[in-house]
Amino acid sequence: MQRSRWTAPIALIVFVAAATVAVGGQLITPLAAFESLAGTSWIGRFTSSPAPPFDHKIKWTVILDGQVVRWTKQVEALAFSMETFFYWDKDLDAIAFMQLGSNGIHSKGVVELDNEAIALVGVAMQTWGTAEFKQTFEVMADGTLEDRYYSRSETGWSPEHVIVYRMSPAEE
Repeated sequence: MQRSRWTAPIALIVFVAAATVAVGGQLITPLAAFESLAGTSWIGRFTSSPAPPFDHKIKWTVILDGQVVRWTKQVEALAFSMETFFYWDKDLDAIAFMQLGSNGIHSKGVVELDNEAIALVGVAMQTWGTAEFKQTFEVMADGTLEDRYYSRSETGWSPEHVIVYRMSPAEE
């Protein structure tokens, strides 16, 4: 059976249209806190630990017609990747998240808005057990994005790391 000369162009149009519907879209009102991050890419490094100076690349994307924000992270030098999905959970009456990492750690929790910061508060499930954590993202006055990670201790939240991101050159 011979294909029409129009088969490939029509298939391409259908694919692009489907991808646009699945990826793009206006954020739904409950996810408005992500508006300033949506569609941006960043590169950062640890500032608060003796960790090697590996680049951490992150990207914030609106998907599923604005119903979900996807945050992807890659640290190529460590062959590490992670995907986090933020969505409105009607039962919780809150923004919830689910996070999956290539290192086998996955997390879930809710988002709390703290002034200008977006705070993820949840539980990380690892091979050895679970751990409560808090992770905040805040765009600073100098245009950087600050990522602070805390673990729960007997005395409250203990700081673990800080990563300062700069917008990727293609995004500036």
